[in-house]
Amino acid sequence: MQPLQCTECGARVLVQKNSWEHTSVQWDDTARAHCREIGTTGDGRPGTPRKECAALTASITRAVEAGAVPVRDPGPVPTPVVVH
Repeated sequence: MQPLQCTECGARVLVQKNSWEHTSVQWDDTARAHCREIGTTGDGRPGTPRKECAALTASITRAVEAGAVPVRDPGPVPTPVVVH
């Protein structure tokens, strides 16, 4: 995992891009306090915090596109074979 700063709020998290479809993000209390989205109420049970932040997701995407965050397995997801 490597540090990454959100370009929107400045929250610093640890991030690892395992594939184009899978990203691991590690938050600490300081990052949660900086983020404008992660601490707000999510779609689940009342009072449940959001599990993701759109601004951080965009920051990660830009970092990947710029080559600052590598994708560990950049290959396409294989198409499942259906046997009848």
